[in-house]
Amino acid sequence: MPSPRELAAYWQRAADRALPYIGGRPLTLVRRMGGKAYFHEGPLPPVPPTVHQLRIEKREGGQGVRVWVDDLAGLLGLVEMDVVELHPWGARVDDIEHPDMLVFDLDPGEDVQWQVVLDTALQMREMLRDVNLESWPKTTGGKGLHVVVPTIPQMTWATARDYAKTIAEHCAATDPGRYTAKSIRSDRAGKVFIDYQRNGRGNTAIGAYSPRARPGFPIAAPITWRDIEAGIRSDAFSIANPPGARRPAPA
Repeated sequence: MPSPRELAAYWQRAADRALPYIGGRPLTLVRRMGGKAYFHEGPLPPVPPTVHQLRIEKREGGQGVRVWVDDLAGLLGLVEMDVVELHPWGARVDDIEHPDMLVFDLDPGEDVQWQVVLDTALQMREMLRDVNLESWPKTTGGKGLHVVVPTIPQMTWATARDYAKTIAEHCAATDPGRYTAKSIRSDRAGKVFIDYQRNGRGNTAIGAYSPRARPGFPIAAPITWRDIEAGIRSDAFSIANPPGARRPAPA
């Protein structure tokens, strides 16, 4: 796992590229605790003044707090809090009840060839274009890819999730032997799971340019469709080999 010094050095290099994607959004955090990394739950540790806090109404009732950042100082403050991964909401802090983007997580099951994942991303692009939605792909630093729709008509969380579900199910229906939109484990072997469930209120996906708490310290990164066509792997970037500057900007 990267040390705080390594993380701070990385964010000093990557902040300008990362903040258009992760700045100004509530964040779910993966923190280093006891030498391992966990999704943070419960009360926050001491929060540096450079890290903003937002009180929200929780889905299950009651109030909660989410942190957010808008500059390099905030990212370095998160490092002080032992944060490794940043998972932003699909909405901004000034309008958290209206998502402004969709994320489809293409998660390959056992024995799925990587080329099938790449082909799935390209098919998703064409299906989205058919309904006048442009998209860009993102490596996850894990085993799959994300297809991101950066601008959507104004929706609530419920309508955005339903819309994403409709698209995922339509894509899966084109070839049920290769794709599924069902999260049931028994239905996912040998298929690409088109996960639309990242689009509910409080559900998140790994943020662009966020490091991962995984061996080799991979980086999730925006890429181009040309990269997909060239066969890029989802662990192509890491703290030691960070993504370059020429990447699609969010709308």
